Parts: sequence; structure tokens; C-alpha cells
Amino acid sequence: MTRLALHRAALATCGLGAALHAYTALFKAEGGAPAFLAGLFVWSCLPYAVVALVATWGRQPVIAFGAALGALAGDLFMHYSVFVAPKGSTAALGLLFMPLWNLLLLAPAGAVLAWALARWRRRRPHDF
Repeated sequence: MTRLALHRAALATCGLGAALHAYTALFKAEGGAPAFLAGLFVWSCLPYAVVALVATWGRQPVIAFGAALGALAGDLFMHYSVFVAPKGSTAALGLLFMPLWNLLLLAPAGAVLAWALARWRRRRPHDF
């Protein structure tokens, strides 16, 4: 992929993450005060805002794309475990902690994995 395509893919993935959180706040959350839901939405979108900044101003958009995919994978798993197959009454607490996990673990892990794969791909001799 070209740098521009990776940049666009990273921003599109960030948009998907924000859309997932908007859907959660607007349609899936029950009984929360509007101010709490707005705060939850902003908190949940913070990892994607950081990744969008990295995608916009960083030199390697592959890192931002990997970070966005890592955060989105974590959020999709949390959405599934809260709304589709909850395992307990406290499953919704995961929605509060997932942005922190995204910022500290999943997005950086996705970035490192994407960087490593891109580096491996550049060093590998082409078979074609």
C-alpha cells in the first residue's frame, strides 16, 4: 500500500471506531445521564483521536493503521462481550476501561506489529 492509502485507511479505521462508540452511546446504552454518555463517548474516542494525530503528522502511516486496527479490535471485542454475550452483571464496566487499555496496550501493540510486518515485508526478497 502507498503512504496515502495507509493514511486514509488509518483515518477510516478511526472513523469506524468513533462510529461504533456513537452507536453505543446513542442506541445501546440504557439509563445513563446524557452528560455521562457524552463523556463516555469522548473518553472512548480518545484513542482514535491520538491515532488520527499520528496518522496525520507521523512519518509512517503504517504505524497509525496498525494502532487503529488494534484499538478497533479491542473495542469490537468489548462491544461483543457487553451487548451480545455478557458474562455477568458487571460486563458494562469494560466500556469504561477499554479506552485505557486501547491507549496503553492494544493500540501500541497494533502499531508495533504493523511496523514489524512492514519492516519484514521490505526486507523479504520478492518472489515475483
